[in-house]
Amino acid sequence: MRIPLEWLREYVDIKKSPKEIADSFTLLGLMLDKIDGEVLSLEHRMDRSDWLSVLGCARDLAAFEKLNLILPPLHTQKGKAPGKNQIVNIDVECPDKVRRFNTRVFRNIKVKPSPDWLKNRLELYGIPAINNIVDITNYVMVELGQPMHAQDLAKMEKQEIVIRNAKKTDAITTLLGENIELDESMFVLTQNDKPTVIGGIVGGESTGINEKTTDIVLDAGNYDQVNIRKTSRKIKIQNESVLRYDKFLHPKLTEIAIQRTAYLILELAGGEYFENIDWYPDKTPLKELTLRKTRLDKIGGMDIKLSTAKEILDSLGYKIRNESSDQISVEIPYFRTDVEVEDDLVADVLRINSYEKVPSKIISGAPPKEISTPIYAFEDKLRNLCVNLGLHEHITIPLVKKKGVSGEVVLENALSSERNALRTTIRETLLPVVSTYKKHKISDIGLFEIGKVYKDNKEENILEIYHKDPKPILSALLREFGIGWKDFNKIGSISLDSITIKTEKLMNSRGVGNRVVTELKNYSTEDFSFVLKQEQQFGDVYYEIKNFHGKIVNVEVLETRELSKNEKSVHVRITYSTSDTSKIREDLLSKLKKVHNVNLR
Repeated sequence: MRIPLEWLREYVDIKKSPKEIADSFTLLGLMLDKIDGEVLSLEHRMDRSDWLSVLGCARDLAAFEKLNLILPPLHTQKGKAPGKNQIVNIDVECPDKVRRFNTRVFRNIKVKPSPDWLKNRLELYGIPAINNIVDITNYVMVELGQPMHAQDLAKMEKQEIVIRNAKKTDAITTLLGENIELDESMFVLTQNDKPTVIGGIVGGESTGINEKTTDIVLDAGNYDQVNIRKTSRKIKIQNESVLRYDKFLHPKLTEIAIQRTAYLILELAGGEYFENIDWYPDKTPLKELTLRKTRLDKIGGMDIKLSTAKEILDSLGYKIRNESSDQISVEIPYFRTDVEVEDDLVADVLRINSYEKVPSKIISGAPPKEISTPIYAFEDKLRNLCVNLGLHEHITIPLVKKKGVSGEVVLENALSSERNALRTTIRETLLPVVSTYKKHKISDIGLFEIGKVYKDNKEENILEIYHKDPKPILSALLREFGIGWKDFNKIGSISLDSITIKTEKLMNSRGVGNRVVTELKNYSTEDFSFVLKQEQQFGDVYYEIKNFHGKIVNVEVLETRELSKNEKSVHVRITYSTSDTSKIREDLLSKLKKVHNVNLR
């Protein structure tokens, strides 16, 4: 969320610098991405729809800084009653996708460029100015978090808006000139059975506003966010409207947004304001919750007075319904759709009171019991074992391009046609890593990944190993777990350059469950501290060691330390695929001294 500070200060009279304001937002839970002059780029990972509005961010900041929140003016007076032929009829044929559809009509307006203050704020946010009507709808969307839409009545063949499911034959050309083909899973706003808007996503050019427009119908809809999310992914449109409709918005917000938009249109475009249909068959009541003093103290770890909690909740827009010596009952404001349980109230009080005040102390009780499934601990040990074998771990993305194979799991709402299915093998996502190694002319490749594969709507844990000579690797694994070659085909398979093992079956094989994976039989490690000149690069020494003997399977640099102005020591761990290392060690140290002038410390 981009916050132009000029815009923010309309609601909060704060004198702090951009950096100081950003620090306050960080304490509130809005992480700073960057400061671009007088614009803050903030990121949040909470389910807060109100934080996708400048006013929503301002409200929390005002409460945190103990400043007054200045609300923008609204046009709350009723509009004129429409004449017999002036009403725009509203018909909703897909009520499962629409919760509220609020409309007003404006006539005899003047479409023209927006004033500088409006253009500047939109452009600082990142939205280009078009004309006063379009700019006002965008401004209110960013200000309050409610997407808005206006259509030119003169361009409509019938004075109606019918909201229905799209048909296979439907298509629409957007305001940006894109031609979008629709299907029955989507819904559209239509007039004379012609789509004019893809519901909650984007308007079409056929009824768009221009400088010749004089009469408009304005709407603010509250829709099923799941449908909009799926549709936007399917037609590959991700815009400011979709960003907000991705969150759950309360139907009450359409009413506030209509009143705010009406105020700005009458101020900046003039004209007459008429009532129109507000389709809202099933009212959504505001919720109430109770905050107990005992719960607040238990989670906060300190004594917070109920009067302090009451003051904080009031500053955040909660309405106090009832209070006693040990609890407060509040009505949840329409813009806080994320608040579901008592602990959400506790979190709000602790945030505004400042998390920095929460005391730190050692837990007095016993630590919780281990609830992780055995496979997690086993796979951790298996990773250590693979590293001891000289393999490098990689974690690849399990999304792949659809192949059409039997049992393949295909994604309904894939972000890309190149990643629209789940992998059926780890090999297919590990091979591109192998190609990268080869591209950099690294021939000694030993890789592994422990992850999931997916088939027939089931998932399975797999260890995949890639190595030019996998047989010694597999022999070491089987020895470690006491499994014979004849039994291996029950838990996995081996090819010319790879090993595939089902980790749960490996864990449940003979004697594995109670066994600790440690150093391999017939494998051993030795630590060395080599002394080099300060200016000497260790890279040449490293490759000399690694390539010195076939039984050296891994070389790991543990530490580099300065000994003097002229010398340094490098602590190295060498892993061998044998326990008989004396001759290898003797020959290696001799060559390092002769070729690289490296000595043991």
